[in-house]
Amino acid sequence: MAKKSWHLPRRAFLRGTGITLALPFMNAMAVGKEQQALNALPKRSAFIFFPNGVSLPKETDPQFEDWYWFPRGSGRDYEFRTSQQALNPFRDDISVISGLSHPLNRNSGDAHVNPTGFLTSKEMIKGKTTHNSISIDQAISNHHAGKTRIASMPLSSVGGVGNIARTYTLSFDKEGRGIPAWSNLKEIYEQMYGASSPAAQARLREKQSLLSDIHADAKDFRRKLGREDQTTLDEYLEAISGLEKKIENDRLWVQKGAASAPPEMNLDIEFTDVENYIRAMYDLMFLAFKADLTRVATYQIASEGGTAPTNNLSKQIGMKKDLHQLSHSAAKSAEGFKDWGLWDQFVAKQLAYFINRMKETREGDGSMLDRCLVFQGAATSRVHDNTNFPLILAGGKKMGHNAGQFVTYNEEKNNLANLFVRIANAMDVPMEKFGDSTGVSMDELFS
Repeated sequence: MAKKSWHLPRRAFLRGTGITLALPFMNAMAVGKEQQALNALPKRSAFIFFPNGVSLPKETDPQFEDWYWFPRGSGRDYEFRTSQQALNPFRDDISVISGLSHPLNRNSGDAHVNPTGFLTSKEMIKGKTTHNSISIDQAISNHHAGKTRIASMPLSSVGGVGNIARTYTLSFDKEGRGIPAWSNLKEIYEQMYGASSPAAQARLREKQSLLSDIHADAKDFRRKLGREDQTTLDEYLEAISGLEKKIENDRLWVQKGAASAPPEMNLDIEFTDVENYIRAMYDLMFLAFKADLTRVATYQIASEGGTAPTNNLSKQIGMKKDLHQLSHSAAKSAEGFKDWGLWDQFVAKQLAYFINRMKETREGDGSMLDRCLVFQGAATSRVHDNTNFPLILAGGKKMGHNAGQFVTYNEEKNNLANLFVRIANAMDVPMEKFGDSTGVSMDELFS
């Protein structure tokens, strides 16, 4: 990078009436100290959960070749099947992992309580466990305390906490208490962009663009930047504007009739278009990471069990069965595993969207994805099976992740908490043990 004519501090902001907008990394922040600036680029981690496991027909089933969730092949010679094909463009950025779970929960008595311990590895026994332990996202967040304006982003499609048997959050503090998840797009947006003045908050409530408040500052600021930095700024502001437009559409479901919403679901309007809502959540995480507003985020796409408020998400995208029925009836009909696999396909498509946003965003000497570890999985494999979690780890090439492979572990000799330790280490947390980790190095995944 050539030395710039004017200095831009790593923490640079645009300001308007009641609005503070953090800026992404730009070349002008290096000012001749390229390596120092690269070393200062933030590392991020995102933890994403989906419920009820995945489609895993037996090898004798006609649907096995297309709709079995895990890939064909092994090591670096692997191939995604039909349900995960959206991830093909990012194959070299992804590790697919099998053979890991939480050993303490294999006899939980109710697999639907397992998501509560998904990021903690705490033993969850139905009717006996009364409290949790700290989740890995919060252990990482605590280490980076004070470095960002938002310590962490706990997101879920329901919001709140739920309870030990049916959690609506993935994040738990050091006392094992659930951290209420955020689900309202407007409220998350407001927290990110610091709408502090009454006028700014009023505009947010009326769904008017907050970017109008910083337009003059942005125009003046842009003139001082080089061409590449101008492009970076324009893309960032365009991304925020696109998110605002997406949020403006979140009341569309009212026009389709409130009767279409299942009576047991306590959903806000953003659930009308499930795909757009999930993508808006990914957009929020992307923008928060890009501006270094936070370095850790969790997102629970849906919660576990047939009584969960999000159980009908599959029906809202045109499928005939709810999420619980998809998993429980798969082996009972000729097309059952395909039906379940179509939901898996939908989840993979949304993850591909998130990965693509970060991979297309240049940052320093690589992409934003190179400095972000994205962990996604479920707390069961087949129906109520607490072993062999379906897991994906994406990104993080500049954090030591040896991406681009399908790794199978021996579940009797390894467990998921060992992977959590290595993810924390990649986030510069000097952690040697987490939960029931056993000290296995996981060198296949991290160098």
